[in-house]
Amino acid sequence: MPSEELASLRASVERFARAEIRPAEIDREERIPTRVLSGLAEMGLFGISIPEEWGGAGLGLHGVCEMVATLARIDRSVATMVGLHLGLGTRGLVAFGSDELRAAFLPELAAGRKIAAFAATEAGAGSDLAAIATRAVEFEPGRLRVDGGKIYVTNGGIARVFTIAAATPGLRGAKRGHSLILLERGDRGLEASGEERKLGLRGSSTTSLHLDGVEVPIARVIGAPGHGMEQLAHVLSWGRTAMSAGCSGAAQAALAAAMEHTATRRQFGRPLAAFEVVREQLAQMAALAFAMEALVEQTCALEDSPEELASRSRAAKVFCSEGDWEICDLAVQLHGGAGFIEETGLPLLLRDARITRIFEGANDVLLVAHGASAGLRADLHVGPALAKAKAIADGLAAAVSRQAEELREWLGVRLVTQQRLLHRLGGLLVLRESADAAVLRAEADGTPGTSALAEHWAEIAWRRAAPLLEGPLPLDRIDLIASRAP
Repeated sequence: MPSEELASLRASVERFARAEIRPAEIDREERIPTRVLSGLAEMGLFGISIPEEWGGAGLGLHGVCEMVATLARIDRSVATMVGLHLGLGTRGLVAFGSDELRAAFLPELAAGRKIAAFAATEAGAGSDLAAIATRAVEFEPGRLRVDGGKIYVTNGGIARVFTIAAATPGLRGAKRGHSLILLERGDRGLEASGEERKLGLRGSSTTSLHLDGVEVPIARVIGAPGHGMEQLAHVLSWGRTAMSAGCSGAAQAALAAAMEHTATRRQFGRPLAAFEVVREQLAQMAALAFAMEALVEQTCALEDSPEELASRSRAAKVFCSEGDWEICDLAVQLHGGAGFIEETGLPLLLRDARITRIFEGANDVLLVAHGASAGLRADLHVGPALAKAKAIADGLAAAVSRQAEELREWLGVRLVTQQRLLHRLGGLLVLRESADAAVLRAEADGTPGTSALAEHWAEIAWRRAAPLLEGPLPLDRIDLIASRAP
């Protein structure tokens, strides 16, 4: 879709959202009204990531992120519902499904007549997806029986189609392994539980899924049996990127609210924005929001490079979810007492932001995984206006590389067992990638304002990296403190 058409669609979605989506009502009623679901379906939003031959618009990851960010500026529950459908819910089927399976399911999903969900998490398998206990066995030729249970299934109460991850030992010759399997509401033995009560995202449906002898044809396996973990890595890359875009959109909304409030609220005879401390906080929020949006864009650009997308989406998910929380929290602070009042909408933004640091991979787990990788370093080819920002980003990158090299020289292969060190290194890599993304985004925009934002974020990233470049506390001290905690 040409950029002007995407901009037009984004504007239409925003107009609809501002007219029809009422965040306080959705939070209070703990559901998304039918009028909203129907309106989004009429605009074709549920099909934007589905190929045209199956009834969708065929947009890539960038288009998905644009729509999710737009919705998140208005309401995070709606953005989560749509983002899950477009990402985790349908991506496996689009990328790996057979033509027969696509033809059977994608047209209805594209039209929004059916909503998709994704189910991987279990009571004993959260970030450790290899521990999935749900099993699918071929009990007779061409037929599978699925048994197990899933928890925290987003869209679980409204979905008609579920992609689940299951262990499939022995399936079609694979001695061990996992597979992605498509299930439908109405399959005998499949039952969704009641809705969970949550801190935030209350309008987004979250249920458990019980699978008691669900029998389906083996044709419901998505792609090659036994390759579910490889497929899952791709699906999660899309899901994490879309979620990062939602974090960016929500953070932009919080920043806009803070800018407006501090410009109009007066204390000691002056607007709040006239005070140096407030201006510094606003500048920090603006630079962080800019870097978040930039990192999402850089992640989307890797759509056709699966391994790089998997790495960058980890960094984006951690950075944007932490940034969303930080900006929303600062927005509440800058609103003073009003920020604690539900009618301002700030408490809802804060509550909705909290889960993003946990789901689709807890940030601490992702940081350890990212630290075990090399991350991704961008080539910063920029003009004179960004020379200082580039120098700061290059300096940060050099410091991170030295840290990584020293750790590898010291520990060798034993580094993979040192979770605390990998966690710190992962944090450094995320900061490095955020600074690179901000510089590249400013170069693409070519305006003095974005150059200032990129330079400011690069400086902040350097300051935040400094404690991570120092040695961690001795483990014996940590163990002693932890053992004496009440």
